[in-house]
Amino acid sequence: MRARCASTSWTDVNTPRRRSANRLTASGSSRLRLKLCMDFLILWTQAIMRRQGTDSLEGIPPKIENSRTSGASESMGQVKVAIVLPLLNYLRRHGHAQAMPDPAQTMSAQAWLALYEDAIELTGDAALPLRVGAAIQPSDYSVLGFAAMSCINIEQAIAVMQRYERLIQEVNATGLSVTEECAEVQWLPYLGPVSPIFMQLALASWAAVARQLTGRPQQTFEAHFTFPRPVNAEVYREIFGQPARFSQPMTKLVFERAFLEQAVLFGDAATNQILLQKAEEQLRRAEESDIVCSVRQRIAASLASGKLSVETVADELQMSPRKLQQLLTNQGSSFRKLLHEALFQRAKDYLADPAIRVSEVAFLLGYSEQSPFQTAFKNWAGITPGAWRRMTLESRAVHDDLLSRAAPCTLSARGHLLTDV
Repeated sequence: MRARCASTSWTDVNTPRRRSANRLTASGSSRLRLKLCMDFLILWTQAIMRRQGTDSLEGIPPKIENSRTSGASESMGQVKVAIVLPLLNYLRRHGHAQAMPDPAQTMSAQAWLALYEDAIELTGDAALPLRVGAAIQPSDYSVLGFAAMSCINIEQAIAVMQRYERLIQEVNATGLSVTEECAEVQWLPYLGPVSPIFMQLALASWAAVARQLTGRPQQTFEAHFTFPRPVNAEVYREIFGQPARFSQPMTKLVFERAFLEQAVLFGDAATNQILLQKAEEQLRRAEESDIVCSVRQRIAASLASGKLSVETVADELQMSPRKLQQLLTNQGSSFRKLLHEALFQRAKDYLADPAIRVSEVAFLLGYSEQSPFQTAFKNWAGITPGAWRRMTLESRAVHDDLLSRAAPCTLSARGHLLTDV
């Protein structure tokens, strides 16, 4: 079965975007470019808000966070309203207009997760995060999405999303790994345990945005997930165009390397430069307000490259290592603590794959020998890596057995069995 493109139409906002993009390309004046770019943003935003049924973000009423999650798991980070609205819009389009509350401008990731859990139980659709992700458009990400739309090719768009993703969410970082034939966009959580909902939503939205940026709705992707194979695995094939792979060591989207060079439909270097300046200003303000999340983001993104030190992170944040350490201390944290949290999470991801030996896990995490890794992991988990792996694999086997016995059933957001009728 061929991949299904995002279900939301572009036609309601296509006219102002195309007109402004053409004018921007033809103009030779930097002042005119700036004015037209701002006109472009205003026209586009107005069209988006009309589609969403509100005149401005300021018009969205505040929401009191769910009492089950308020104050809980704050370390999971925050998400912005831009990343919450696609769920509410999807529900409204499918007849649940009054079922869910309007979101706050910023909410905890735990409260965001609770919204999805409630929505899944409301609709009875365990694949809801996949469907919402497949309906996402680049413009749903506000300035970040506009900047991606003005990139020259997909590789540049991924780099933009990597740098500025914190403008919309603080749940995960994004990694990019490239080989001779393939490329993969990696979902790198800041802290665990993490919900499959976040993984499904992220990979489905990445695929949808990439297809729309390039005008290639039939582009397929191989999706990898760390959670066990669900009963509704065929839905994943519909979303990504290929069978998904489950119980993998890392959640990621794999595709042919040549796709990185695919041109973005409305790419324009001058427009991109203006939008990146706006994104950089917003990012600087966000980083000043929460240094811990900024450092956590850079650690998660840099673990794969191995280029990681307090000096490197401080340089990226445009401050001295001493100032960085002091800011972290003021927040009750430290670079060492955040690094160990990231290493522990990544170690668990690798250990979940029985094909990767413990010695290889140590090497992948930057340890020169297995012994120091063994000691570190025992300090983190209270048990050895081997014991943790056996426990995890046994738990996964029990889970898979329960699923096979329960077929044809599926799981709700909270793990309850829902029988198909």
